[in-house]
Amino acid sequence: MKSGALSVLVPVFNHARYLPELFRTLEEQSRPPKQIIFSDDRSMDGSPALVEAWAAGQSHVRLVRQQQNLGITENSNFLLRKAVGDYVLTLHSDDCLGQPDALAKMVEVLDRQPGVAMVTAPRQMIDEVSNPIRIEKKIMPGIYPRREVLRRILTTEANVIGEPSAVMFRRKALAAGFDPTYRQLWDLKGWLEILRAGDLAVLDSPLMKIREHIGQATRANTKVGRGVVEHLDLFSQLALNSNEILGNPEKSVLLHKLSRTAGRNSELGTTQVLSLLRRERQKIGFWRYWGNLCGYRLRKVFAFFAEKK
Repeated sequence: MKSGALSVLVPVFNHARYLPELFRTLEEQSRPPKQIIFSDDRSMDGSPALVEAWAAGQSHVRLVRQQQNLGITENSNFLLRKAVGDYVLTLHSDDCLGQPDALAKMVEVLDRQPGVAMVTAPRQMIDEVSNPIRIEKKIMPGIYPRREVLRRILTTEANVIGEPSAVMFRRKALAAGFDPTYRQLWDLKGWLEILRAGDLAVLDSPLMKIREHIGQATRANTKVGRGVVEHLDLFSQLALNSNEILGNPEKSVLLHKLSRTAGRNSELGTTQVLSLLRRERQKIGFWRYWGNLCGYRLRKVFAFFAEKK
């Protein structure tokens, strides 16, 4: 069986202190990628010089210096347009690979399972100095069709698939790139698009190390409320089209939670979302909607006391 070519895409921004570890884990891979592209988004900490020094003599490694700051979504899209591999991994410059066979294991799944569009795995979360914090595992190993993944995303209101550094996918499944209007949930929006092309495969061991630190863009976007706005926008869209995925009880709970979040953040301009959610609740019917919520709350109470026994 011919193995598909892999492109590893690395958006870089002021992560000079973390790059040596990323380089080392790339060098250790038992299955090297065909192409590695670094796109530096106007770093001011010497990151480009480190990449240039490491790339010297490696014909499959390339550095692009952006002339203006693009932001993480557009920088990732720039890299996607330059990718030539059948498969793509967007490895953030503050993260790194967690095992020498990390790339090999993910590529093998895509090679052997033509119906799988993307592969993820548990993540080893690490701190600023690479100390382990915890293993992040949001979904059990296996192969999941789009419908099941969507149901899990909707019922948890969370990205159960994982961060960009932990997800390898078929390049053609995201031909249009990531949605540039999103700056925090751009990855989840992209995963939903990729799932239109096939299933999700989840492996059983932590293959990536994801770093948690103060300077992360996700934390900055959350602080200014962007995360709340994007969450409401994306999940309200999903809720409006969830009739074939969620039953009335699950959908009622989702609509209630989203309405509550929108109501608590009216200063962020959530009036339109509230109106959409209100109309969707009316389709379920007043009594059925509130009956579903009462049933949900009773189940939570029973579960709480069952745990206490």
